[in-house]
Amino acid sequence: MNRDLENGGLLGNENNPERQSRFFRLASAYFPQFCIVFQLFRLFTLVMFSIFEVDCTLYHDSTSVDCEGFTVYNIPHCDPYCWKTIWLVCSIITSTVWFCLLNTNMLPRLRPARNKKIFWSIIKKPYFWSLNTTAGSVVLYDVLIMVNNRNAKIHVECLVVVSKLWTLYLLFQLNFTFPPSEDKGFRAISRGAYCLTLSVFVLDNLCKFLVVTSQVAFKFYTVEHGITKPMTIVDLMLMIINASLYLSFLQFFWQKLFRGDKDILTVFKQEFRLTENIRVPRRRKSF
Repeated sequence: MNRDLENGGLLGNENNPERQSRFFRLASAYFPQFCIVFQLFRLFTLVMFSIFEVDCTLYHDSTSVDCEGFTVYNIPHCDPYCWKTIWLVCSIITSTVWFCLLNTNMLPRLRPARNKKIFWSIIKKPYFWSLNTTAGSVVLYDVLIMVNNRNAKIHVECLVVVSKLWTLYLLFQLNFTFPPSEDKGFRAISRGAYCLTLSVFVLDNLCKFLVVTSQVAFKFYTVEHGITKPMTIVDLMLMIINASLYLSFLQFFWQKLFRGDKDILTVFKQEFRLTENIRVPRRRKSF
């Protein structure tokens, strides 16, 4: 990826070495431990919310937007929607902290490219427009849910929208970010905090993808032949698009764990002209 950044003219040298060194020492000393503790708490909130969402989907024929009759756990002063809110806030905080860290002023060893040049680079990429179009359709779907469902908690569903948009922006940031390593002066605990954060993102989007696909399957199963309403078809299409967005997030974070120094969002395909001289081996005849 470093070679791609150099060839694309994305590397910037307008930095303050003294400020970078001071911040680097501070971040290396305290931030990894705090990050690990926070991500473990975020994982716990994900488990609590996932129990609520799975139970609503499988046993109450509902979603986490308007589920009633949930009795798997009963924690005083914090109902399932409270855990959903905490989980969303933790996800948004995680993305926001990464936004603040991943720039040429704070961590230039991990992020040598400047945001402005990255933006002018990615707007020429197909994945930028496809992901933004998908995200726009999903936001429209979430808005329709808030408008049409009287039992929906607006402040919680607004956090859902913000979480998706923040995650999308984080993808574009991480795509041009190197993972922390000993070669770049980071300790093993920093690498562990980085991998734990990505792993929680993987589990987060995996759970949401499985739940949404289950809801789509139930929707198909319960649709009666011959009396399907147009809005039911539109709802199904938007649910499938919602699942595809979670799948894109899941695939990115999963690949980032193992291919952290690659431009993951860019897909390289062999040109047709390069296949003209390929010879297909003949099979030997069997007697």
